[in-house]
Order: sequence, then structure tokens, then C-alpha cells
Amino acid sequence: LKEHPRNRSDEELKYIADKGGFVGVTMFTPFLRAGVNATIDDYVEAIKYIYNIVGEDAIGIGTDFTQGHGHDFFEYLTHDKGYARRLTRFGEIINPKGIRTVGEFPNLTEALLRNGFSETQVRKIMGENWVTLLKDVWGS
Repeated sequence: LKEHPRNRSDEELKYIADKGGFVGVTMFTPFLRAGVNATIDDYVEAIKYIYNIVGEDAIGIGTDFTQGHGHDFFEYLTHDKGYARRLTRFGEIINPKGIRTVGEFPNLTEALLRNGFSETQVRKIMGENWVTLLKDVWGS
């Protein structure tokens, strides 16, 4: 969907799923096609794209939410070990329009349903798959 060093290739995504791995689809706008102008529909596009590669059991929401953190937090994140050399510049940090806060997550459920996902698929994407993964890793 978008060339970025931190995005995985289709082949890597398929390999992850084929080996029993899991993919959390980021909503971090620099990694989405529309960048900081991304909307909830751009995020759903990314979910659909990855879903078609990895299937319904190896996918979940990967928010990268940092709601409520100020400038100092982001300065820490962009430096090696938090304090040394600068590793990256994110530019403007904003979540996609329509899901900018945790309180707007019901909008994502509606957008997924509107885009043809079944209720079962939406439940899996929105959290059931994460719960399954954590139970597998930590034990029931």
C-alpha cells in the first residue's frame, strides 16, 4: 500500500501468517497511503489489504495510540535509548480522521461492516484475535 522501511512486504506478511504469526495493522499515519491526511477509510483500506494476504485469524488492530502524551514523550521515542542520537523524525503525529481517539473506535467497527466485513470478521479484527494470541502465548 505504501513504501516505507517499517512496512512489511506482501511476501513477509504471508510468511508471518504461514508460520502462525500475527499482524497488527498500524494506524500510524506516516505508514498509511494518505499520510497525515489519512481517514478511517484509509485505515480500513490497509486492513482489507492485509486481511487479503494473512486471512482473518492472523490480523488485528495495531493502534500505536499515544493519546494524551506531549512533545517530550515523542522526543524520547525518536532518540536512541530515549536520549542519544535522533533516530527519526515523525513530522506531525495525528491519527486518521474518524478514529483520532479511543472513544471513536465504534466508528471503526461501523466502517469495517460498511466495507463488507461480517460481524464475525469484525469481532476478530477488533480484538478477539488478540485475545486468542495472548491466551496462546500466556496460557488460558
